[in-house]
Amino acid sequence: MDPIHPMFPVTRRAALQRWQEFLPGAARYGAGRNRVEPGHPQVTRLSAAIRGRLVTTEELIGSLLERHRFEAVEKLVQEFLWRDYWKGWLELRPSVWTTYRQELARVLHDGDPAILRRAETVRSGRGGIAVMDRFARELIETGYLHNHARMWWAGYWVHVERLPWVLGADFFYRHLLDADPASNTLGWRWVAGLQTLGKVYLPRRSNLEKYCAAEWMSDTTGLDRIDDARVTAFPPAEEPPPARVGWQSLPELPELPAGRWGLWLHGEDLTPELSALGPLRPDCVLTVLDEPLMQKLGFSAQRVDSIREGLADARARAAAHFGCPVEQRAQGGFAAHLCQVARERQLTGWVAMRPAVGPLGDAIPGIEAALAAEGFRIHWCRRRWDETGWPQAAAGFFPFWEKARGRLLARAKTPSEQGLLNI
Repeated sequence: MDPIHPMFPVTRRAALQRWQEFLPGAARYGAGRNRVEPGHPQVTRLSAAIRGRLVTTEELIGSLLERHRFEAVEKLVQEFLWRDYWKGWLELRPSVWTTYRQELARVLHDGDPAILRRAETVRSGRGGIAVMDRFARELIETGYLHNHARMWWAGYWVHVERLPWVLGADFFYRHLLDADPASNTLGWRWVAGLQTLGKVYLPRRSNLEKYCAAEWMSDTTGLDRIDDARVTAFPPAEEPPPARVGWQSLPELPELPAGRWGLWLHGEDLTPELSALGPLRPDCVLTVLDEPLMQKLGFSAQRVDSIREGLADARARAAAHFGCPVEQRAQGGFAAHLCQVARERQLTGWVAMRPAVGPLGDAIPGIEAALAAEGFRIHWCRRRWDETGWPQAAAGFFPFWEKARGRLLARAKTPSEQGLLNI
């Protein structure tokens, strides 16, 4: 079967093939990564696969450092780790996600109708700046935008159109195949000047003319609106510093009491067989496609298709690896299906990677309560890569990066039998 998203792999096999094609020339990434061109040849186009952990940053960085000197690919390693930094930062400050969702609901319900109409016009690619309209249409049609284009468009939305950042973040979250609650929410906050006080991201015509493909800049309609001297920052609303929570450590593999245990395989981590859960011998594996939740979140048809395809790929690998029945359930919530399958298969409970902050993380209290009400348990675990890195996202990216860089360099010099980056 042909892949649904050939340019942006959403199966492990396709992602690994793409990586092997990119890997020999990876040292050129730093020089070309800012170029926004047709087909996006300068970047890996693996973001959707990384988002669902069809491939992990750990294994990508490991193979990268086996092939290239660290100094030659440092920029690519750094870009891989930005996702981990954002994940850890939001995990330590979950109220930022909650506040964003609350503010989005408020704006949609009580916002100025004129602003909401203008937002819809701009989202549909009819905002009046030809290149920005082209980016909006590309996002809708492909589920992807180059990172540089994302910054340009977000800066245009906030500082030129002066529209609520939460509406722009929601537009990206609904359409991007790689949409991640942490990277998307915090990236938009950064553009708007909320994430790093005193810093905003402004779209500059000179920057687009330098890095964007000439054919995409040939229609100059509206470009005067983003002339360098014309664009000024839209002041962000004041907000108190987000509260930090304590880090909740989790094991790689829980100590399970005797009984019958199932493995819940979800879209936050689609390769449990390549984690410490690999030796587990579950009585069944379950995936749930929560279509009502995706409909509530407004996911595009392309995004739903990519999630469905990723789960199908993960089920096939899980069936081969774990050698147990694999089930798929849909048309209902996670908690209901976890309880139902536990009853049907007479399970003691479930083992699962704990979802990070986001819609799936929001479901955790309901899942735990529903299972406990029926006498079932759920044991959460976390990869050592995350357990090591995420708590270190307490401040800015570069302190986080320096610690990660030190670990990577040390490990590259003394690889262990368990793998280059098993930290």
